[in-house]
Amino acid sequence: MKPKTLTIQFNGEQLPILPVEPGAHLSFTTHADGNELELTGNRTGLLLLAKAALGMAETLREDGFHIHLDDLYGINAEGKSILIRKEERSEP
Repeated sequence: MKPKTLTIQFNGEQLPILPVEPGAHLSFTTHADGNELELTGNRTGLLLLAKAALGMAETLREDGFHIHLDDLYGINAEGKSILIRKEERSEP
């Protein structure tokens, strides 16, 4: 398989720019008493998740900024919330 490049653009407020992707689907299910998380999505939805996660990892903001993918993109027909947040933890 040929390597792929994922590029993220940021606006002036250091927020990732995530264009609306028509037809994106992304949802999750928990299994095994909540100890297993299964993400399910089509190609477009999974790429949106990857871009959002990479954008969040690379943002310079430290003010509690987070992304609600379901609110922004209407990608979750099951009505579950998909939230991505960056949290740096110091090593124990």
